[in-house]
Amino acid sequence: MKRLKWFLFGTLVIVATLQICFESSSAIAQTDSSAKMGPIPADGGTDTIRILAIFEAISQVPRCSKDEERISAWLVQWAEERGFSVKTDAFNNALISIPASEGYANAPVVALQAHMDMVCQKTTDSDHDFTTDPIHLVRDGEWLQAKETTLGADNGIGMAIALFLADEPALKRPALELLFTTDEEVDMSGAEGLAEDALRARRLINIDSETEGVVTLGAAGGLKMEIMLPLSFAPLAPGQKMSLRVDGLLGGHSGVEIHKNRANANVLIARIMEKAVPFRLISFSGGSADNVITLASDLVFALASEHEDDLKARIATFEQEIRQEYPEEIGLSVTLQPVSAGADTALSETDSAHVIDLVLAIPQGVVEWSEAFPGLPETSNNIGILQTTDTSLELTVFHRSFSRDQLEGLARAIERTAADAGAVSNRRSQFPTWAPNPDALLYKKALATYERVFNTPLQTEVVHAGLECGFIAEKYPHIEIISIGPTMEYVHTPKERLYVPSLEGAALFLRELLKDLGE
Repeated sequence: MKRLKWFLFGTLVIVATLQICFESSSAIAQTDSSAKMGPIPADGGTDTIRILAIFEAISQVPRCSKDEERISAWLVQWAEERGFSVKTDAFNNALISIPASEGYANAPVVALQAHMDMVCQKTTDSDHDFTTDPIHLVRDGEWLQAKETTLGADNGIGMAIALFLADEPALKRPALELLFTTDEEVDMSGAEGLAEDALRARRLINIDSETEGVVTLGAAGGLKMEIMLPLSFAPLAPGQKMSLRVDGLLGGHSGVEIHKNRANANVLIARIMEKAVPFRLISFSGGSADNVITLASDLVFALASEHEDDLKARIATFEQEIRQEYPEEIGLSVTLQPVSAGADTALSETDSAHVIDLVLAIPQGVVEWSEAFPGLPETSNNIGILQTTDTSLELTVFHRSFSRDQLEGLARAIERTAADAGAVSNRRSQFPTWAPNPDALLYKKALATYERVFNTPLQTEVVHAGLECGFIAEKYPHIEIISIGPTMEYVHTPKERLYVPSLEGAALFLRELLKDLGE
């Protein structure tokens, strides 16, 4: 993953980069949380083998956002089997308390934190059912990925690392609190709902970053908004019905990859149809997660036969333009074909154009770049989900910013745009910025430990994505927080993969850091 970085030469220079950033209960009881590696070749160091075994066990339990009861129960079972104290709350957050190693009882408690939910995305031809099916892990050389779905290493591998460290008898460390939160990928309601007296720790290591050898020290805030435009469908006379599909895009995390010039399929379809030919919209849909740059989108519409050749010419020209505008979108596919089935109602030509205009009036991608850190977005927006119903067009958008004022300004601008179009907007959720604290002892210890162990500086980043650290820092003003993790790519897409060799480095770093924090 390309990143723009500044290194530490005596004083702190923050590396600018982007991140962000099911079984039944009876079946859970049958799941062995220390299961051996099955189809995954278990090469690498002992730490890697054990971490991957735990991750494979976690991957047997479906855990899409808002469906975390079973993985929360699995964590409770894991703790109880080992005699550890465990508590859950109304949000299904799980907090496991681990006693200190011998000789470390007087050291300050350290919290290890990860979120238990995952983004559930799959390829268009996959029949995977995220509510029942385990994630099928596949090893490809030094990379681990899933068959036709997101891997869930974001943040299942963070969970696995924390559980491994807690259950490692030879590890010298302070008492630990393992905090596993829910719904991070949707609205961070787990972290937001955390009780203000839940944690004793005043140092917290979030294991949700995506590059080994990099420590995250701050993150952007964000706001999700729903927009609803009332629609009036009228009977459709028999005639030509067409389907336009844009597919094969890279997609990606709307925080991590928003700066990478990746196309949004919803926007591409709107651009194709803008003033191309008169048409009557039957349905329009694209995207299933607001924090994912939309990979595919579909428009079904009625078209007079005399306009078909003009539209085909428009598509051919546009496809060439898009390939030049987005050179990395090598998998781009634009398909136009007749359809015989479908609804027998459609919007008028005027209202159809109005829908297209609204989609194009909402900003997509980076809105403003950081002046302090060239290459780092200051503010951005993503049109994550678009769907027509029998009565409305529904959009879900996700804006992010390091500036509270800019975040509010963007939200108000989009609300005005929606109102001008006759739509209603609703702010669904918001999460705070996590402000960097380069003076924190935890951060300074992390820098010193990493350089001692690896004989190279630990790099530092601030991320445009959102992390739960913002809510935790807000609830615990005196807590010190850093975020680390192994190397991953293409998170929030079916191409998501984990670089297995990075696990050994991440585990060793945490082993030594916990030891140093206890001395």
